[in-house]
Amino acid sequence: MKFLRKISFALLILLIIVLAAATVVEKLFSTEKAVEWIYGAWWFVALWGIFALAMLAFIIRARLYRKFPAFLLHCAFIVILLGGLVTYLSAERGHMHIRQNEIHNYFVSEDGSRRIGLPFNVKMLYFDIVYHPGTEQPADYRSFVMVDEQVHQISMNNIFKKEGYRLYQMDYDSDEMGATFLVSHDPWGVGITYAGYLLLGISMLWILFLRIGWKGVLYTAIPTVLVWLYISRINPMTPILRTPMLAAHVSVIMVSYMLFLCIAVTAIVGLFSKKQTEKFYRVNSTLLYPAVFLLTAGIFIGAVWANISWGRYWGWDAKETWALITLLAYSLPMHGENIPFFRNHRKFHLYCALAFLVVLMTFLGVTYVLGGIHSYI
Repeated sequence: MKFLRKISFALLILLIIVLAAATVVEKLFSTEKAVEWIYGAWWFVALWGIFALAMLAFIIRARLYRKFPAFLLHCAFIVILLGGLVTYLSAERGHMHIRQNEIHNYFVSEDGSRRIGLPFNVKMLYFDIVYHPGTEQPADYRSFVMVDEQVHQISMNNIFKKEGYRLYQMDYDSDEMGATFLVSHDPWGVGITYAGYLLLGISMLWILFLRIGWKGVLYTAIPTVLVWLYISRINPMTPILRTPMLAAHVSVIMVSYMLFLCIAVTAIVGLFSKKQTEKFYRVNSTLLYPAVFLLTAGIFIGAVWANISWGRYWGWDAKETWALITLLAYSLPMHGENIPFFRNHRKFHLYCALAFLVVLMTFLGVTYVLGGIHSYI
């Protein structure tokens, strides 16, 4: 039992180190090298697989099913990792460049080495750009295609789906007479992954009700809704950002960051106040749950949005990777029952104070040092 516990948490710490190193490799060398050496390497996939197996073995050995909400939460992560593995092994992705009035029944693989047939014909009718009223700023990019004698619109955040294939608006020709679609065929991986997301959502809500009650959930929900309302009113936006998922994604993550800040401040006070150390330990132990669960929800809302917009729910962008590092880092003190280090109040406070540096790296450091597609945040 102790061996499984040590292996599971040692692997989690190793994953944090590897993920952080990968973002540095990407900055120093290139995205292609980071993918070749780490993200796309067999050993990286194997590391996640070994971690999942170790976690599964620990769940069984510790009889976690006796605490069913926690059991469901850990199983959800295993299902999500399984979905990612199925996608990695079986999904096909590529591009279709098509001009007006052309008919295609294939797409070109991502590496450009082969044509992959489609079980249907796609005829490009026309492409147009929708602008924000009174401006020259694009609000949406739309392609109208005919499939099986029916007209369909493919635009940003609006996928065409048929027989397990998904077509995404990706690019367009400078003369606006043609477009490039991203094509994805992943009939099994996405379904398994989304099932994991559903289990994750149910288990997190269940645990929150048990840990902080209705009032606690309400106090967490109110600032989240206020931030959501503010963000949802921002206009004009680029086409990729014109979705309700932007406000949901950003609002829950911002509130989680505010909670992590509160935890850090309380931890610092707890370190210098011997009389209040135990009290602040209880406070932070409680705050960890909404903070970590909101961050988790934000990450996976972003993953669903990415799948709708870019055809993949995870792309190992630096901001994504550091958000995952933050999640993993703060998941450690939530396991005080299994990690003796965190049962010491002062060590717990010290860790929570230092862990906020990871939040700062995720929120600011990535933007100003590492860059990436989220550098506008």
